[in-house]
Amino acid sequence: MGDIDTLNERRATMIHPYPNTPRPRLLAALLASTLLPPFAARAADPAAPADIATVTVSASRPARNDDTDPQRTPTAAYRVDGAELERQNVTTLEELQQLVPGLNVQSTDPSDTQISIRGVGDGGGQASGDANIGMPSGVAVYLDNVYLARPGMLGGGLGDIDHVEVLSGAQGTMFGANATGGVLDIHTRAPTFVPEASAAVSVGQTGVRRVRAMVSGPLSERVAGRLNLIGSENDGAVTNLRNGRTLDGGAAAGARGQLLFRRGDDFELRLSADYNNTNTQPTSVLVATHTIAGKDAFLTHSAAVGNHVVFGPSVDLDDENRIHVVQGGVAAQAEWRFGGGWRLRSVSSSRYYHATPSTADNLSVRAYYDSGWNTRDRTWSQQFRLDAPSGGTLDYALGIDYLGEHLDTVAHTRYANSTVPVLFFDSSSYKNLDVIRAGTLRDRMLAPFAQGTWHAGDDVDVTAGARANVERKGGRFVRRNRSAFDSGFLEEYHTLPSGTVVVTWRPAPGWSTYAAASYGEKSGGLNISSGAAAKAGLDTLYLKPEATRSLELGVKTAFLAQRVQVKADLFQTDVRDFQTQGYDPETQQTYLLNAGSFRARGAEGTVNVLAARDWTIDASAVYNAAAYRDYRNARCAPDVTLAQNPPASCDLTGQRVFNAPRLTANVTTRYGWTSDAGLKSFVGARYAWRSWMYGTVDNAAFTRVPGYGLASFSAGTSGRVQQGEWSATLWLNNAFDKTYYRRLVNGDYGSVAGWLGQQRTLGVTLGYRY
Repeated sequence: MGDIDTLNERRATMIHPYPNTPRPRLLAALLASTLLPPFAARAADPAAPADIATVTVSASRPARNDDTDPQRTPTAAYRVDGAELERQNVTTLEELQQLVPGLNVQSTDPSDTQISIRGVGDGGGQASGDANIGMPSGVAVYLDNVYLARPGMLGGGLGDIDHVEVLSGAQGTMFGANATGGVLDIHTRAPTFVPEASAAVSVGQTGVRRVRAMVSGPLSERVAGRLNLIGSENDGAVTNLRNGRTLDGGAAAGARGQLLFRRGDDFELRLSADYNNTNTQPTSVLVATHTIAGKDAFLTHSAAVGNHVVFGPSVDLDDENRIHVVQGGVAAQAEWRFGGGWRLRSVSSSRYYHATPSTADNLSVRAYYDSGWNTRDRTWSQQFRLDAPSGGTLDYALGIDYLGEHLDTVAHTRYANSTVPVLFFDSSSYKNLDVIRAGTLRDRMLAPFAQGTWHAGDDVDVTAGARANVERKGGRFVRRNRSAFDSGFLEEYHTLPSGTVVVTWRPAPGWSTYAAASYGEKSGGLNISSGAAAKAGLDTLYLKPEATRSLELGVKTAFLAQRVQVKADLFQTDVRDFQTQGYDPETQQTYLLNAGSFRARGAEGTVNVLAARDWTIDASAVYNAAAYRDYRNARCAPDVTLAQNPPASCDLTGQRVFNAPRLTANVTTRYGWTSDAGLKSFVGARYAWRSWMYGTVDNAAFTRVPGYGLASFSAGTSGRVQQGEWSATLWLNNAFDKTYYRRLVNGDYGSVAGWLGQQRTLGVTLGYRY
């Protein structure tokens, strides 16, 4: 890989990364905290070296394999550097999919984020009813080597990031049981022993306002610190005709502090603590209603209760959704380096997450109000990992992980004390009804693992690893006031194996080929929101582990004097006992189930071109044919269930897997130059395309998300001033104002609700760094 990596090194450029997010009323305080006197010593010493980070300019460049770390197998991976995220104005996980093909992220609010890679990952996407948090995602999200039990725990988004790696295929051997679909491995910038500080302000259309500030530097000879403050606001794309308010936006504010203690070259301790407070107004719009069996039931019921039917992008709501999330955590990462090259790493963490929703019925009249899932989630983890000396015939790492989680939920659906819910839901029992559901989940997992690489020759490496995840999970579900039910406390035990084998062959200088096979099992689950179990029995509350087998063949090379880098692979992933959701219309409850099997297979390719000294072009695409191999008892789509004499279930065998577009592609280009006055300038553009996909697990034609492409442009310049550097960037997202939906779901009586994507947004970011 050395010849290939040379291309990345030659394409590296000197960048002064600057943050680009936070909140106007915090700006003065943030700037003051950034420009404090601790750095006066640096200003007084004109010979002090400027702390300029060297980063690889890459939008979706294949991640380099670190030969000293067997955790990085040479399979499909994409690496996006933090400087590139800032230049591209990418601040959330949902926006990251515009840089990484094959990645699919759907997020309606911080408590509801679904991630899949190559169609494998989160089996959510309920057709209707309540969310169910008793099932883990198959795409693991890590922040500084700490597992996040839910993607929403990322808090303030992608701020002060060193790099993000997106790893495809089953990664359970080194990343744990819930990485059968892949991994998002996020690393923030560490404290520096060279003083630095930065501040940035972004303003744009649709009420975009962001402020970020950072200060980092030595606190003593052995201790360095780093502090980040962040705030952001945006107005959203939905207008409530009732009061003229803009909805589907939100505001967030947070802080992250770090301490780095370093004792020579043999010991390092990194401590971190973060806090984030988010308030959002997730609001769907009415996309369509449908006539089934000669009747549009949604319009009929709306007329009966006086609901004013408004199609997006506007709404007429008497009550608006609000979700408040408070979260944070602490972590400690220690690394000892012993004689002979041995290394021992310890990662300890504790995190909390509290979501308080107030959701309504999306009608202009009150059917239900002030409802939703109040969620408290607490996790803690510990990892010990020992790395053997590298450079010999065998490199290996072994260790053990422990993970604990306490999750408690209380949900209300509060129906109005009027005839509206009676007429709209065709039942007198809904009047003044408060349906209460309480769920409890207790999870413990202990997992020893080992992985190593045998250098069989100068041109052949064999990487193999194994893990055993021993899990005990318990939980309880209680439902009151309608279809009352109490499951009692239930427990399940599983030993979940994971394994991987990769053979790498370098047939010629600059060429690398590999064949990889991996297997993993995702954690089992418990239905902690299933009134259906009262009739179906307690056995339906248990969710079996989901098993994933991945195969991959790939090649990597560089040519034309290292100016072109190419990567391509073929992949196949088989998923058995697919974990997803069904729906019981009688109790209006979503429940978890194992739904047969599916296969995802296809090809992906990446080309990175250094067209000129300061002109780069990056292009990537993934073709993924994901289809159910056996799904004979699926939840039927509304066009079937609302027709006369509907079947109890439908057979989706052979049909596409939901949340899996057939084709995703990304193209990014950037050209930079330096003027005679010393100004460093650039222009850049990107285009991201994804084909249509089913938005819900029932493969309803109503919720088929149309394909769309998004174009974005940016231009900026920067210059030196005394000991620092100023920068100004103009950016235009969704340049052609494409109307697209982040998510589509089935509503009542054949209606369809959708969450609109970002409108065309023109903005500017001003930053200063020294």
